[in-house]
Amino acid sequence: MRNLKPILILLVLFGTFHLFYDAIYENHLGERTNSDVFYPYLFARDFWVGGWTGVRGWNLPPCSYLFPEILIAVFTYPVLKSVYWFHFAFGFLSFVMPFYLAKALGFKEKKAYLFSLGILALAGVLPNSLGQFFLPAFHAMIFFFAAYTLYEINHWDSKNRIQSFRFLILISLVWISEYWYFVNVAPFLFVYTIIHLRKKSIYPIGLVFLGFGLGKVWQQGIRKLGIGILTAKELPTMERIQTAIDLVSNDPKLWISGVVRSVTEHSIFADWYYLYFVLCIFYVLFLFLRLELKKHFLDLVFLFLPFLSVIALFIFQIEPNFRYLLFLPFCMIFIIVRLVLMLPLVRRIATLVLFLGIVFFYNDKYPLLAKKVQEGETKRAHRMECLSKFDPNIPGAATYWPIKYSYAFSEKNWTLVPFTKEGVYYPWISNQTWDKGLGGKPFDEFSWGITDNKENLDLWKGTRLVEECAGWYFYRR
Repeated sequence: MRNLKPILILLVLFGTFHLFYDAIYENHLGERTNSDVFYPYLFARDFWVGGWTGVRGWNLPPCSYLFPEILIAVFTYPVLKSVYWFHFAFGFLSFVMPFYLAKALGFKEKKAYLFSLGILALAGVLPNSLGQFFLPAFHAMIFFFAAYTLYEINHWDSKNRIQSFRFLILISLVWISEYWYFVNVAPFLFVYTIIHLRKKSIYPIGLVFLGFGLGKVWQQGIRKLGIGILTAKELPTMERIQTAIDLVSNDPKLWISGVVRSVTEHSIFADWYYLYFVLCIFYVLFLFLRLELKKHFLDLVFLFLPFLSVIALFIFQIEPNFRYLLFLPFCMIFIIVRLVLMLPLVRRIATLVLFLGIVFFYNDKYPLLAKKVQEGETKRAHRMECLSKFDPNIPGAATYWPIKYSYAFSEKNWTLVPFTKEGVYYPWISNQTWDKGLGGKPFDEFSWGITDNKENLDLWKGTRLVEECAGWYFYRR
């Protein structure tokens, strides 16, 4: 019961501030049609409808999320078939992760609640960027893996074979489920392990590398089941790393300036990183004046993680996106809480003051959040109404985003075949069996379709716009 108490408190808090989450949900599933959100839900539905046969034909992304998200989705789907409640449960799962990571980093329980509440509040008013944290398959589980690893290292016993086996299995699943764990937080965990275990650290670090090999075995097993999964061989990852190494060797100044530009020229990140950099300076200055730099060395390593993530994005040539930088808001809350706790006059009431601040913030934003939720619901209903005017027995073509959205919210049995704006078949993160073997059919033979970009209609000869619905454009040929 003692272990359940934090979960119950977190559930009450999540339910109390639920409009923050609802605004995120309606933004990504209403306004923006971010259909990647539906991947775990539809995978689970296909499994329960058709068993292993039903999921053969799925193409999984490089971060497959097989563990724990897909596993959780499969087990929860029979109970939570509603699209909203299914994703609400995942939103709550993401909500508890900052709490447990903060506890693993040494914060007391009452302070740890502020991490979950703080990220939820920020995400509620910035759903396009930070709201991604509360969506399945958007890298929030890195927090779970980080908290778990810290727990294992803090309780490491080299003679405990059960612990070693458990750690090996989980790390092997991380290798095929969440590559960004090794970018976002693994550098800190590596340093943390060496400092805490010293010579004994060789064993768990060795298990991480052994887990990589075991992960390859899992990948082959998944492919034998008929489920496609992208690996480093299908991606230009190693080539880009080599390009970065060559550039650093030949012109390090040019490489560093490129990294800086990737942040400072980004319309959103420029402000975030400027504020984060200022907070870091204040924190280091406070530690220096208190002669505690050495004592809080691990804090400084942890706070460097958002900068490492930006460097990784630049190396891999991936556009900066908050789904890869979810540690940034966590680290900002980390600094704020640490700084407040350093002030003797407010230390005792700091938690209450910060909590009341979130309450007043929620109350102030309540009308805006309620309006956003209503707008999202209206857009979704409008899209489904427009879609229902087409005959589901006649297959249609669609760009990537609307397909999973339609499968999730419509009760009709659609056959929608994914194509790029160039008219190239594009079965990315979806089940190819949905296409009913029509993936090889030329794009211009589909008599109707959907696109989320009106400009595509200018590229597609012989098409005419018949209806515009909340950012979707329906055409006939």
